[in-house]
Amino acid sequence: MDLAAFVHSVLLALATAAAPAPSPAPSGPEAQLLPADFRVFAADDAVVNHPVDGFGARVLPTVNDFRGAPGCYVACYSHDSTHASYGVGGGIYVLGQVRVAGRYDGRVCRPTAFGHADISRAPAIAALCTSAIPACQGHCWGGGDTGGWFGIPG
Repeated sequence: MDLAAFVHSVLLALATAAAPAPSPAPSGPEAQLLPADFRVFAADDAVVNHPVDGFGARVLPTVNDFRGAPGCYVACYSHDSTHASYGVGGGIYVLGQVRVAGRYDGRVCRPTAFGHADISRAPAIAALCTSAIPACQGHCWGGGDTGGWFGIPG
């Protein structure tokens, strides 16, 4: 091996050794996709993701347009119960949920573009709900309390 080839191989080895290791791929809730016809079980203003006596099965429309990781789900809320999957109390109902780029902060989805801002007041999130969940018809707002589907404690 000539000197130039030797120096090149040593520099290549040093550069490779000095390069940071790639971040591990997200796992857990931020890497999981829920089914489009996600089944939940509701009674009064309570909802869970497994069968419970006295709770009725419902389908929660789930849009997985964002399939990358990390991701989390934004719930689409409305005061109109007509097409609701379940109620959460106070005349507020969930019509569906949409997966977005983001992370869970506790059990709350924090979309990447919003940091810790209150997404319930964000016009872009309301528009996302309207475009992704047909039942919203322009009267939904978003919220991030969806980590419970993955067992994240509240």
